[in-house]
Amino acid sequence: MLIDRYIARSIAWSSLFVTLTLLTLFVFIDFIGELRDAGKADYGVVQALIYVVLTLPELLYQLFPVLALLGTLVGLALLANHGELIAIRAAGVSLWRILGSVGMIGLVFVVLSFVVGEWVAPQSGAFAEQYKSRLQSGGTFIKKTKDGYWLRDKDHFIYFEGVAADGKPGGVRIWSINNETLELIQSLRAKTAVPLDQGWQLSQVDIINLSLSGVDSKHVRIMPWDDFPEQSLLAAAATKPEELSIFELFRYVTYLRNNGLEALSYEQTLYSKIAAPLTVAVMVLLAFPFVFGSLRSAGIGHYVFIGACIGIGFHLLNELFRYSGLVYGLPPSLSALAPTLLFFVIALVSLRRIF
Repeated sequence: MLIDRYIARSIAWSSLFVTLTLLTLFVFIDFIGELRDAGKADYGVVQALIYVVLTLPELLYQLFPVLALLGTLVGLALLANHGELIAIRAAGVSLWRILGSVGMIGLVFVVLSFVVGEWVAPQSGAFAEQYKSRLQSGGTFIKKTKDGYWLRDKDHFIYFEGVAADGKPGGVRIWSINNETLELIQSLRAKTAVPLDQGWQLSQVDIINLSLSGVDSKHVRIMPWDDFPEQSLLAAAATKPEELSIFELFRYVTYLRNNGLEALSYEQTLYSKIAAPLTVAVMVLLAFPFVFGSLRSAGIGHYVFIGACIGIGFHLLNELFRYSGLVYGLPPSLSALAPTLLFFVIALVSLRRIF
């Protein structure tokens, strides 16, 4: 138990130092890039810094595998350089026992990665985008693009320009078709849509009904609409896949599939988020043989260089599989999990050489 705490403390402090160093570097880089948008409406330099700070959990989640690898490498390397690992081995402690101690802190990393990726990063990322868009657009919309957002729900095609700060869609257009004849039977244009306990309430609605007898148009101030998608699905459509939690991604992928829509990019992100905690565990496992393969003294820079090369290699391989999956239509589970499985095999082969 004492050895477990000692090794875990060394890795934890090293990981904290690596995390603060890398986050400081990336915050500075992101802040410099964000200054290009400063000066738009109420979005100034201070607001740009606040926005970058709000995106820190998302950045931390993306860097977690590399941070776990570098933290474990540096923590074990410090023990090796001070002769403590040799002393532990001389006391009769087996490599398997030391690996178990490393695995315990690795499990903590896995849990932290899951918590940050599932709850903290999506919430802070969404709030950061809301904060920035509200300041740049005068508070009208959180999300707004040139082409707006499109959804298909049953026999309705839905378009909305953006999502207001309270989560309500604005600039709504709805086209209804006859599923049997595929003919357009109704067109609606509403200023806003407000969620109710049952369905939605559209306001300032222009209605055009088309039939064999002609075209009928009218304007109503308020009307109910029961077939509008749930508010969470609208929010998902107006949010980058990376900013959604696993549960939100799963619901949105199911929704897209049920309506016959393309869901490949969202499926890839879903499997990538599922694989992320496993990747953290693999990186911790991979760090072990690099230190114990040779207990000769080596500078910390040596291990940092090794960790950086592995991290960059994993990132490039991950991006290669991701874009290959989109281009060639590979199964999302394969393109998302393949890099992690490959590095897991490398870790097992490396471990076998030292045991």
